[in-house]
Amino acid sequence: MQHGFIGIDVGSTNVKIYCRGNGAGDRSAVAAHEGDLRGALTRLFADIDVACYPNGHRALATGTAGRHRLKLPEVIAPLAIEAGIRALCLTPRAVVSMGGEDMVVYVLDGHGKIVTSYSGNKCAAGSGEFFRQQLGRMGMTLDDLDAQATGARVLRLSSRCSVFMKSDCTHKLNKGEATKGDIALSMSKVMADKVGEFLTKARIAEGEVLLVGGMTQNRFLVDFIRAAWPALTFVVPKVAPMFEAFGAAHLAAEQGDTLPEEQDLVHSAESLSYGRFDKLSCANEWVEYLPSVRAAFDPQAEYILGVDGGSTTTKVALVNAQTLEVVAAHYGRTHGDPVVAFKQCVVEVQKQLAGARPKIVLVATTGSSRELLGVFLETAGVYNEIIAHTVGTLHFSPKVDTIFEIGGQDAKYVSINNGVPIDYAMNEACSAGTGSFLEESASGDLSIGSAIDIGPIALEAPSPLKFGEHCSAFINSDIRKSIQMGAGRPDITAGIVFSIVSNYLNRVVGTRAIGEHIALQGGVAKNPAVPLAFAQITQRHIVVPPDPELMGAFGVARLAKKKCDEGLLERGEFDLDAVLQKEILYKNAFVCRACDNDCTIRNLEVDGHKYPFGGRCSKYTNLRKKQSGRDANAVDYAAVRSGLLFEDHAPSADTFVARTDKVVGIPMTFSTHSLWPLYAGYFHELGVPTKTSQGIAPAGLAKLESNYCFPAEIAHGTAQDVLDRGVDYIFLPHFRDMPTHEKAGVHACTCPLTQGLPYMLRRAFGLPDDKILKPLVAFKHGLAETRGEMAEVACQLGFERAQGERAFDSSLAAYERFLETYQARGRELLAEVRANPDKPYVLLCGRPYNAFTRDANMGIPRKFTSQGVTVIPFDMVYSPDEPITPNMYWYYGQQNMKAVTLAKETPNLYVTWISNFSCAPDSFMLHYLREAMGQKPYLVLEIDSHSADAGVDTRIEAFLDIVDSYRRVTLAAPPARVRARFEIVPKKEFCDIVDRRSGERIDIRDPRVTMIFPPMGDIGVAAVTRAAQRQGVHAMHLPRATEETTQLARNLASGKECIPALIVLGTILEYFRHRPPNREGEVFVLMVPTTMGPCRTGQYHVWYEQVFARLGWQNVVQLISSSESSYSEMGPKFTQDVWRALVLSDAFVDIQIGLRLLAKDPELALAELEVVWDKVLDGLHAGPAALDGALEDAAARLLAIPRRRRLADLKKVLIVGEIYVRRDTFSVTEIVDFLVSRDIFPKVTGVTEWFSYTDYSRKVLMEDRRQREGLLRVLTDGKYVREKAVFHIEAVWKHWVEDKLLRHLRPLGLFPQPPHDMEEIISEGATCFFEPKLESEATSSSAVAGAAMREGWDGVAIIAPFGCLPGRLIEGVYGPWAKARGYPVIGLENDGRPYPPNTVSRLDVFAHNVSRYAASATPARDIDALPAAG
Repeated sequence: MQHGFIGIDVGSTNVKIYCRGNGAGDRSAVAAHEGDLRGALTRLFADIDVACYPNGHRALATGTAGRHRLKLPEVIAPLAIEAGIRALCLTPRAVVSMGGEDMVVYVLDGHGKIVTSYSGNKCAAGSGEFFRQQLGRMGMTLDDLDAQATGARVLRLSSRCSVFMKSDCTHKLNKGEATKGDIALSMSKVMADKVGEFLTKARIAEGEVLLVGGMTQNRFLVDFIRAAWPALTFVVPKVAPMFEAFGAAHLAAEQGDTLPEEQDLVHSAESLSYGRFDKLSCANEWVEYLPSVRAAFDPQAEYILGVDGGSTTTKVALVNAQTLEVVAAHYGRTHGDPVVAFKQCVVEVQKQLAGARPKIVLVATTGSSRELLGVFLETAGVYNEIIAHTVGTLHFSPKVDTIFEIGGQDAKYVSINNGVPIDYAMNEACSAGTGSFLEESASGDLSIGSAIDIGPIALEAPSPLKFGEHCSAFINSDIRKSIQMGAGRPDITAGIVFSIVSNYLNRVVGTRAIGEHIALQGGVAKNPAVPLAFAQITQRHIVVPPDPELMGAFGVARLAKKKCDEGLLERGEFDLDAVLQKEILYKNAFVCRACDNDCTIRNLEVDGHKYPFGGRCSKYTNLRKKQSGRDANAVDYAAVRSGLLFEDHAPSADTFVARTDKVVGIPMTFSTHSLWPLYAGYFHELGVPTKTSQGIAPAGLAKLESNYCFPAEIAHGTAQDVLDRGVDYIFLPHFRDMPTHEKAGVHACTCPLTQGLPYMLRRAFGLPDDKILKPLVAFKHGLAETRGEMAEVACQLGFERAQGERAFDSSLAAYERFLETYQARGRELLAEVRANPDKPYVLLCGRPYNAFTRDANMGIPRKFTSQGVTVIPFDMVYSPDEPITPNMYWYYGQQNMKAVTLAKETPNLYVTWISNFSCAPDSFMLHYLREAMGQKPYLVLEIDSHSADAGVDTRIEAFLDIVDSYRRVTLAAPPARVRARFEIVPKKEFCDIVDRRSGERIDIRDPRVTMIFPPMGDIGVAAVTRAAQRQGVHAMHLPRATEETTQLARNLASGKECIPALIVLGTILEYFRHRPPNREGEVFVLMVPTTMGPCRTGQYHVWYEQVFARLGWQNVVQLISSSESSYSEMGPKFTQDVWRALVLSDAFVDIQIGLRLLAKDPELALAELEVVWDKVLDGLHAGPAALDGALEDAAARLLAIPRRRRLADLKKVLIVGEIYVRRDTFSVTEIVDFLVSRDIFPKVTGVTEWFSYTDYSRKVLMEDRRQREGLLRVLTDGKYVREKAVFHIEAVWKHWVEDKLLRHLRPLGLFPQPPHDMEEIISEGATCFFEPKLESEATSSSAVAGAAMREGWDGVAIIAPFGCLPGRLIEGVYGPWAKARGYPVIGLENDGRPYPPNTVSRLDVFAHNVSRYAASATPARDIDALPAAG
């Protein structure tokens, strides 16, 4: 046999081999590795007849992180792809790789080199593995695709998130709205749209595109791609499914090595970076299983048939109507067809009855397909699963006060008081705490074919792994990484079990009370590992009722009997044989015009009876059940609000007089839903024709440049709509702030994405500035403040400035009339609420652009009114004087929380809060909502671009049932929260801590006081601590965070907060685990930086205060230090030493990296640096003169360290982004280590850069005041003159100190100099990124990144917490700008866990592009004139 060249591609789920030139033609094979890489390779080598001996075969590895386990040379996937392209003599513009976990579009230059790439985040919604999993849920495989999908329909599915897409698929199947073929075809279309989205971002509009990866075998996917992009030529080579292995085989001749013997081919498992749980059996004594109670069939008895049609399983229980004993039951797969699944259950029940014919007098349904099954069975007994599960559980265990229920798609929590459910929660969207996630992960990633096997395998685990718990996509990434690293299957399986439990407790239960008597139910409770995991984490006794998977079916049967006894449900006759003969026919459809939702209603026919079915509200359900809602006259005041805003107080088209032929397009998004009379009136008065968006154009959604929230997605779609309709200008206001309702200098701004509208759309659509009307809409200092900005709009349109001012005055008056009318209606409505205490009302919270618009709210107001409940918008009834949590600087946040306070005090007013996936402000505001509501029920609905209503319907029905129960029960008052004993009182120098109990004032330098600095970089926090100690403060700093300390915070969190908040809280919790905080004679002062928005940083201390109160910590007080004052609250002396500490720490962080890359012996060099740094800290503590000497000595010692190369020999990357994660050692280490391993200098922008930006912002605010109030007025104001003078002195002093400290260190040649002049940087960045009016890290980091390219850096990495809005703005505005110029850039989101394989692959591509990039300095003024690549 001749020798061959072998390429091995180790992917996230599969391993692929391609062998060329072995005498028998090219051969290839693929197999799932399931973590057993050696076994998979042995099978594959046998399949292609390649002996795994040192016989001359040369092999090369590629793929994801698993490739490191092979004892072979390796190349990253892009290089293998380039080699494959050369081997096929192709010249594509781009390559689309569609693999198991990733979908990536690589863009090539004219020489066949990959210059950049586009891919999704961690979410699996567009991946091949997700597609395969969903086929499996429907009982299909890829082989079934052709037969099922041919002739099927394409339906709208959510594409943002795998959870939402799975929810869409499940509910469409369960409601009979789709066939399996429809779902399979629609998922293929979603994947094709993802490809189109990336091609759009890459600006690939013509030429050849290569399609590779396993998903190219889906012909429907390929056909969709080709149909959507007819101008492109798509090539699918025969080797497409294993293209990377093919390319590696062609590189193996030069870069490969001899194939080792089989036993030597694979390294042993690498050390895993995950923590470990105790083995599950440690909690055995905490779990109790109640014995099953079944009875024999009694032919004389009457029976109730309870049916639970769930998302993944269908359950049936035949219950004796008198004894309530189960005589027959079955639990089967739904497989996307609830009716067929139910019939199969009936068949199995009949087998158990052995031919007996039970007398069934009542039938009731529950579960996600309850309505469809209710139609099929022609019963009015249709009840939501929250109530059904409660009724079932209490029958077996009356003392239960808490129910944990985990089903296939949904997870639920119920709190019970005196037998009545008074509070509940459901997973808002994520499936990571549900059975389907557990089963799909075990099946898809570990090949555990049966759910029955999961528990026994998990129980074998000696040390279960600790994975992520707040997103299923993240957990899947962790699972696959652990598989690739060789972790044992039992430990991984048990880790998945712990993950769903942690996710459930964090995201479903949250801060709600967990009682002493917990029942765990649902199908997942049959897995013996799950209750043990719950017991271990909660440290509470867990009861598992008999047949936990049947609690819904049994409970709804018992509920039906209760309703029948109350005269609310009629008896009937139901024959099982007749049921099996029934068919449900799907007849014609019509559009319901009862409201503006325009729902499509399908006519279903059962036994000759026709039933209208579907729609977003309960209108047709109520008709079928012959019942009315709670109040037939319920009103949707959100619709009333829309009428007032868009009709009554908008200008009439009849009075419009055109004064120009220019047309302005107005996307109906964000601020238009608050300020429409102002905007519409302005253009009407000016005489400018307008076109408003009439829909959400899909082509606009493809232009999203980052993972924005649903409202921002809508903004892109509506912008596309108006652009498609032909306009000369597009109106994109920078809506910054409104008049505040708060005191003490707290303003009322909007979130970064709302403010960033003109900047992100300018970049996404490539709009020229002269086509955008982007006035700053800022009303902080009064509604007339924006007059000048709107006058500029008039000038841009060709009018006189005075005309614009008059138009603004007129439209502002119209807006004020709207407010007056609207608020008057609100006062009348509030009086009505108080006059009808027995009638419940719903307060609808959120934002006007997501809660009150049909594009975004899924018809939720109508769902309530069809149930007979009046809906009231939050901004209609709130009182500006209501007290709320401090530092609430978001405008809508102020209104919402004031309305929530009103609801708390109004017994019959109940909150429903509409949120959106990854809404950053809500990650904290929902904490405040929970805190405010206490035991009073409330509802949170997280909405995204998913279209299925069933999950929302269930939550609303359950919520209203819970409200009814709550109103019948008198609850004991909860214990009062502990208030902090101490408070901070500032002084000119330092501060005092005042004892509220005794009135004593304690100086912060008192020995009883310990000042604690949270972690933010090992070097930096050590320096700041020594600076504080120099001033006589007893200061200490917390150690670097770990995954374990961060988990302590997650245990008290919802999982939505940004990682800096969790890192800080976790280290605090760890510290006080070992030192009780309430000992007499001790006071702990925690230093917490804050901001005044628009990002979340300013909410950390507010949330911490609530957490500390819940924990009963009285002696812990927070010293809040604000960016508004450049963190100078402790006075000049303290601040001066802190500035010295920050300058030094920034430099020594860089020196540390420099020595790792440049020293001949990095280990010895770092040991020497540690000694040097300790002496510098001693000098800092001793004073300026001693510090200067210490630095001189340090420079000499560092200069003496032998080096192996020069700084100029290295490529350098600037790391920008959110200030905390880029400077915190725990957060930034992984990317720093990665780049260092690739011989790239990762310069992390310093803390001093952030201080420079806060100083710049202070200067801008002072200048803004001067322009607003006039020079004469401010000059006569002594305060302004003092502030200006102090600022100037500070700026000069800071620059002087920085130059003095660094004069010893800069000449060492150990670190590069970053862009430094903040005023020049921001000025240059404003031309193509963000204007300074957007006060955010998005502005500073984008500008600094732009300057980096100008000054010759080789690439930029953007790092931010997961869900960080400034981070996503940087990625969405700076990122495409850089990529269009062929400049290496990568955006990374940090969630406190190791990067998953697909992110590491992106880092590989980034590092490779950095190594290829030929940097050159660009003149400052040419920054936006740089040509686009390709």
